[in-house]
Amino acid sequence: MTAQQIFRALQDVDGSAHAHVEAAKAGFLEWAMTLPKGSNACKEAQLALPLFGDFSHTAEAADLFVGYLRDASQPLPSPKRRGGAAGKRRVLH
Repeated sequence: MTAQQIFRALQDVDGSAHAHVEAAKAGFLEWAMTLPKGSNACKEAQLALPLFGDFSHTAEAADLFVGYLRDASQPLPSPKRRGGAAGKRRVLH
């Protein structure tokens, strides 16, 4: 299912705030699980975001879904070395 189809489906979610959060999470997971094999989720999210340029009059679930896409579009930070062998040799008093 494409991001646009999920976004449109999330427009019709009724219920409590918890229902909106759960629907947005489910929509995001469905989007992520249907990405083509070998694709980069960060790049795919960056490509999907311009489709939702003006969504000021959307349902809360759809708004949350776009927020999840925004978060996914940010590259992960590079890992930092945190000690290793040198950290094990350090004497703690």
